[in-house]
Amino acid sequence: MWTFLATDAMGFAGVLIAYGFLRVRADVWLDARARLELGPAAAMTFALLLSSLTMTLATRAASVRARRGWLLATLALGAGFLAGAAIEYVHLLASAAPMGLSSDLFASTFYVVTGFHGLHVLAGVVGVAFMLRAKHGAQAVETMALYWHFVDAAWMPIFSFIYLWPAR
Repeated sequence: MWTFLATDAMGFAGVLIAYGFLRVRADVWLDARARLELGPAAAMTFALLLSSLTMTLATRAASVRARRGWLLATLALGAGFLAGAAIEYVHLLASAAPMGLSSDLFASTFYVVTGFHGLHVLAGVVGVAFMLRAKHGAQAVETMALYWHFVDAAWMPIFSFIYLWPAR
């Protein structure tokens, strides 16, 4: 898992470096606050942070029943994050000035970066669901937790660079 996460970190680094490079080199860069809503994105971020806590509690659970309960909470929070992202995409595509993948450079990079992360969250949700279905030991849950924490940590620079970093 550590080898996979190291290579995956390179993928996220590449996407974020490309985002930064394109943003710095662009003649005009849209201020994200003009199109994106910070409140729902902050709620999605909170759900991911909380899901790291529930995943940690799943790895430390004393009983299989408690572990399943914390995994279910992690699954629900991950699904909530994905639902929030889907709602955001629909809102952006259906707004008065729709923001599609090819609308402008900001839109393209936004969808690539957040979509790349969203696919990782989806993979994590599937993995956690698999942990719920089968009878896995603590080691398997701990390995899944490594991935989950990585995906949660990967969101922090994405949220910061896209939603919080103001345009020049």
